[in-house]
Amino acid sequence: MCPPLEKVKGKGRPSLKINLSTKRAPSLFEIVESAHDSTSPATACSVKVPKEKKLKYIKCFPHQIREHIVNIVDVKADGHCGYRSIAGLLGMGEDGWGTVRHDLVRELHTFHDEYVQLYGSIDRVAELVYSLSWFDSFAPYDRWMTLPDMGHLIASRYNIVLVHLSIRQCLTYLPLRSVSPAPLHHKLIALGFVEDCHFVQVFLDSTSPIPPIACNWRNYRYQCARGWEIPYVPRIEAFRSSLGTNSNVATQETIDVDET
Repeated sequence: MCPPLEKVKGKGRPSLKINLSTKRAPSLFEIVESAHDSTSPATACSVKVPKEKKLKYIKCFPHQIREHIVNIVDVKADGHCGYRSIAGLLGMGEDGWGTVRHDLVRELHTFHDEYVQLYGSIDRVAELVYSLSWFDSFAPYDRWMTLPDMGHLIASRYNIVLVHLSIRQCLTYLPLRSVSPAPLHHKLIALGFVEDCHFVQVFLDSTSPIPPIACNWRNYRYQCARGWEIPYVPRIEAFRSSLGTNSNVATQETIDVDET
């Protein structure tokens, strides 16, 4: 998991309370004013305002993407929640978290030298292997999933498109080494990071904008993998457009926390 940032808490609209204990008879002027207000354009016309979806954790994501979230599925919060979410999204059931950890360790060992280049050092790869190699029922902080670290591993090991969503950082990860199948056969899953300490499964509609691709994919992918990006260019551009230029949502792998 990622280190704690700031929490996002939503609050409902405060109720309006009127004290009637000192009510007096209204004057003629007040009666006329009341009649005028009741037929003013603001209340006479029916203006429909889109309602926020009532999904748990919905406010933990950028508001531009919320209308495209069709469901959010929670998992057990035991330090394995990131791996539980991935296991559930892959169809293993969330109890397959141990298999996901094993698979990602194998991915690091099999392509060790390539990940040393991507992550910058042998020591960093060793740290990721250490973090993944925990199979007890409760995982301590240093064994939690971290992103963007695990994004490349997950996309490449399972040959999927992984979308990472949070209120502070959003990225898309693509497989590093495989030839892209026809877009119809792509599998796209979305992982949400909420309340600065927990991962959940997120389900997007088929037209949803998606975040930009992690920069290290372009730097370290095989030439044969370049086709993975093509079907998502319009959806990525839509995401960029929806965020605008003043957004606090990072769409790069390394961010300066002091500036967010």
